[in-house]
Amino acid sequence: MLEKMCPGWTAEQLFEPGNGEVEPPAADASPIVPGAGVPLDAAVAATPISIRPYVEAAFDREHVVIDFFGFSGETLHGVIQEPLDKIRAGQLKPHSLTLRILVPDTSEPMAVPCRSEDLGDDPEFRQRANRIMLRHGQAILDSVEELADLGMVENARAEIRIHGVPPLFKLYVLNNEEAFFGFYPIRQHDVQIKGTAHPMYDLMGKEASLFRYTVHDGSPVAAQYVAQARQWFTTVWETISREFTG
Repeated sequence: MLEKMCPGWTAEQLFEPGNGEVEPPAADASPIVPGAGVPLDAAVAATPISIRPYVEAAFDREHVVIDFFGFSGETLHGVIQEPLDKIRAGQLKPHSLTLRILVPDTSEPMAVPCRSEDLGDDPEFRQRANRIMLRHGQAILDSVEELADLGMVENARAEIRIHGVPPLFKLYVLNNEEAFFGFYPIRQHDVQIKGTAHPMYDLMGKEASLFRYTVHDGSPVAAQYVAQARQWFTTVWETISREFTG
């Protein structure tokens, strides 16, 4: 066991009395690689990836179910619009489509985003955030409603609900089989509102790295993570959230 832990050394050498000097292992000894022995699925789960190809792949199913928890829904709108357009063009033909979107209540002060000078609330920034949320969220709702009206999807439903939980991370759950989780980096920058700079600690959604967990990689940890993500989302949806009216 010791020889496996210390490549290039024999057990006899390891038990020799020390003389204050350590000879390096032979030049051809195998190096110790950080992370060696870690299951491949765990390494993959810890790799930041882009969500777009996975969202698009999720629309290949007969029944499409997507849950999203995040700040404004801007990146969700960006990655979901193309698959929705493909449904309209007849390139994708799911039987049903269900979208559930959870975003924070911007009518109330939040711990973050906040003013960088005193960590206080900025009502004008929250109004701006609400406009962004409404713009992207309404665009998603309109697209899904149009698909239903045109009969492109037999059963299509999209809903946005708001809550009071600080939006410190984003979460996607695709078809109840894959979960993507990422923390929002918090950055100080000046946000221009009506020509005036507002120094803010803001949530940088486009900089968030997403980590993928799937029930298909054979890892019990990944499967449990997906199950817990689904359960957590549903509990927030059914308990402390309410309809978003703009």
